[in-house]
Amino acid sequence: MRKFLMLLLGALLLSMQLLAQNRTVSGTVTDSTSQPLPNVTVKIPGTRNGTTSDQSGKFRLSVPTSARTLEFSSIGYSTITLPIPASGSLTVTLSQAAGALNEVVVTGITRTKRSQYSGAASKISADAINDKPVGSLDQLFQGRVPGLLALTGSGQPGSSSTVIIRGQGSIVGGSSPLYVVDGIPVEAGVFQSLNPNDFESMDVLRDASASALYGSRGSAGVIVITTKRGRSGKVRLSYSGQVGVKQRPQFDWDMYTTPELFAAQEKYGKYLGITGSANSLPGWYYSKNNPRYATLSASDKALNDATYDSLSKINTNWRDVFFRDGNFSNHEIALSGGTGKTTIYTSFGLYSEEGITYRTDMKRGTLRNNIDYADDKLSLSVSSQLGYTKRNFQQSTTTNSTGNPFLVANISAPFASLYNSDGTLATGTGNKFAGANAYELTLLDKNYSDQAKVTLSSTAAYKITNDITAGITSGIDFRETQSSNYGNKTAYTRRTSTTPTGQAGFQSESLTRFFQADIRPSLGYHKLINDKHDVDVSVYGEYIKQASKAINATGYGIDPRTPNTPAAITQGDATNQLYATVGGSKSENALFSGLIIGRYTYAGKYTLNGSFRRDGSSKLPVDTRWQSFYSVGAVWEATKEDFLKPNNVLNTLRLKFSYGGSGNADNFPGGDYPYQPQYVASGTYAGISTEYSSYPGNPELKWETTWIANLGLDFGFLNNRIWGDVNVYDKRTKDLFVRRTLSATSGFGSINVNAGQLQNKGVEVSLNVDAIRNKDITVGFNGNFGYNHNEILDLGGESDYPVGTGLISKGKPLGAHYEIEWGGVDAATGAPLYYDANHNLTNDVNQAVKVQKFGTWEAPWKGGFGANVRFKGFQLSTTFSFQKGARKSNNLEYFMENPNGFLAVGFNQANTLNFWTKPGDIATTPSPLYNVAFSSKIIHDADFVRWRDLTFSYSLPRTITDKIKFISNARVYLQGTNLLIWTNWKGMDPEAGPTNINLSEYPNPRALTAGLDITF
Repeated sequence: MRKFLMLLLGALLLSMQLLAQNRTVSGTVTDSTSQPLPNVTVKIPGTRNGTTSDQSGKFRLSVPTSARTLEFSSIGYSTITLPIPASGSLTVTLSQAAGALNEVVVTGITRTKRSQYSGAASKISADAINDKPVGSLDQLFQGRVPGLLALTGSGQPGSSSTVIIRGQGSIVGGSSPLYVVDGIPVEAGVFQSLNPNDFESMDVLRDASASALYGSRGSAGVIVITTKRGRSGKVRLSYSGQVGVKQRPQFDWDMYTTPELFAAQEKYGKYLGITGSANSLPGWYYSKNNPRYATLSASDKALNDATYDSLSKINTNWRDVFFRDGNFSNHEIALSGGTGKTTIYTSFGLYSEEGITYRTDMKRGTLRNNIDYADDKLSLSVSSQLGYTKRNFQQSTTTNSTGNPFLVANISAPFASLYNSDGTLATGTGNKFAGANAYELTLLDKNYSDQAKVTLSSTAAYKITNDITAGITSGIDFRETQSSNYGNKTAYTRRTSTTPTGQAGFQSESLTRFFQADIRPSLGYHKLINDKHDVDVSVYGEYIKQASKAINATGYGIDPRTPNTPAAITQGDATNQLYATVGGSKSENALFSGLIIGRYTYAGKYTLNGSFRRDGSSKLPVDTRWQSFYSVGAVWEATKEDFLKPNNVLNTLRLKFSYGGSGNADNFPGGDYPYQPQYVASGTYAGISTEYSSYPGNPELKWETTWIANLGLDFGFLNNRIWGDVNVYDKRTKDLFVRRTLSATSGFGSINVNAGQLQNKGVEVSLNVDAIRNKDITVGFNGNFGYNHNEILDLGGESDYPVGTGLISKGKPLGAHYEIEWGGVDAATGAPLYYDANHNLTNDVNQAVKVQKFGTWEAPWKGGFGANVRFKGFQLSTTFSFQKGARKSNNLEYFMENPNGFLAVGFNQANTLNFWTKPGDIATTPSPLYNVAFSSKIIHDADFVRWRDLTFSYSLPRTITDKIKFISNARVYLQGTNLLIWTNWKGMDPEAGPTNINLSEYPNPRALTAGLDITF
């Protein structure tokens, strides 16, 4: 008995000791209006030991006895640290932060408090990302970030946007930012297989504090995507679903109906004294007032009258032929939760979108798995996504050919029928049949691509001591795209071809593969000394390997009974001349880097930070292979000074400055081997197969480098009801690639050399106002704008030279129009007028000269604004975007207001035409006697304000969800996207394409959707 009592006492003492090592802390988190706050992160400072509050704001956390405080944080609220009570539960109140002013800035390499970040950064939250009816994530930036231009140049499902941060920084290199997902860079412009509903936030980093961290890859800015992670607590199952329609936009061009067109044809045919033709001018050709009518026999007159009567009753709306309403749906199931030290987030999504034209659609399936583990020493994170996308395309959507359905839908003659009386398509030779010919290609041809994409990243960190942490981040980005393009030989345009391969139809197949691997080990030191000196220093190494491969082949002669079948290609021989063509490419490059990042903060008020990176790239010659990049910055948290606190008016005042440089590794001239001469094995000499040089190589080249100086101010007033920031910057690209003319004896006309300098300078402002903020209702407004001035400062002594429809010229912006200046219409003769070299008017286009005075396609002003209203469970939010100062050539106008197209070619025209008809007329369009040359006449403002988004939602109150028990949250909503656009631009869409000219591209559709979000 004595031994038993001693054993029992020892067991009790041991149990008490074990229990004493950990204890449970519980409590409730609310906002300033006493509403419970879900998903608040509750953790022991400096550790990964934590949990999150549930939908009722309640939390429970097991903590060691050594823990003294708990940290409470949530996006949009100020982070606070409270002591752990000896007994009882905690009641925690979080106050709203000054918007984004107190958030954490994620750079993809580091996570930094905004109060210690010296650069310009904007965060796009999950509310602006999730449940949007777009197939590519870069369409989500429009109007949300100051200084960022995002143009969705095509409404084709899944098409990428052109994204430019603080202006174009290169002539021949790319201006696309670097994209980083969960710490790993991913391929730009290929986002169709990524699911934006998996994203927690996106950080847009615009200055050198971030770009210098990425060395030779960061000059165009960095966009960092953080995906959703699991939260501690019971596993939650959620479902999100959307259904809706996509509709074509309203076009500003009002076209002639058949009666209107016939009246115009008769008017101008009579004026010109011509007979006309049955195809191009039937309204005049078959008119009883045409002099030829009097020469006809009685039977021919009867036939003539019947033809005129028949044609006049046809009024085909070709826009209705080519456009449709498309269906849209998006469904996703997600699991999130975890117990102890491990959390998971898993989602499966299905996306489906029909385009607004036949044969265009996109379907996507995605699977994401994110797993996190953390204890006192070790933290591990694994992020993986598999995406598979199928897309079908419309043919010829960016050309001026009559195979482009968007051009044909506007200019096809309304008196032309789609079908013959026997039900066959009314195809034929001549522009009268352009509509039916293009529609036939839409029905018979196939053009699609299937894409598989895998992104995988992992991060491990081990706390060697309380101050020193070792870590490693690694990942891969893999994409494989298989594309097919089939041309049916039964189409009229192929049956009437004059070449054997044209008549035989074709089948093209291509396979492209992209692979990128990244590994980045690190060692970091972080220590707070005497509660005043906060020191953080980290050292990184990085190795990146990229490899790409492509193969393509085109064959001919496929039997229409086996369409879109590569195995049915006819073998080419000397008799049929159907020789197949085969091509391909293969390339790889590598980058090795060293990076050191340091930060020092004193008393939470003064911060100095800097970075130094040295990159070695296989793309560069040995002598310039290693190049260095750095940044320095400072932050003054003025509101922590004694003379500014306490202060009920000014809550945040933060002054920031940064300077640094980075390089441009995007679209390097010469590909992955720009310093080496390159050859292709497809030449012949004296009948012998040989190689010939395709690129001369430049053994002296180096990176274009961009240096940015940024001065910023963060502010918050009136209990943070008004907050925002202002940034002023000067961004200069040095060693700019410019074109140098070579001697003809070299075999090449020119080569790109590092000789120029380019400047972007401007200001960016964002402002947010909480007009009303209480328990039942909140009303908030937000807005941002950026102004950027782009100018070529130096061409290194090289002469001006044209690129596309622009001229690269010192003192001018990139992309500035270079065109003949339109002088109007001669009131006496109706002839078109142009300006010559002496700025005198001439009607001889050969005497006209091109000038550079019409602006550029990149708008210097851009931004957005919106509002958010919440009343209890109801919420209404809206977003607008705008641009100002853009100028573009409207190529559609060239077809639709051209006398030659009207009289000789037979195209339909805009019914607002103001043709010259008699001496003294003040007209905008010359007499039909004259052709009009390509000139500044069709250069117009491409300014717009677009209503991007309107969402109305209702969330069930807790009183209902608590009774239902198995539902913790439910929300229903209605949403409209691209609802309206206010613009003076006429045509498809002023956004189309990052060029000076619009070519009847696929217009951006309007989307109307309804959705449901529910969490169990």
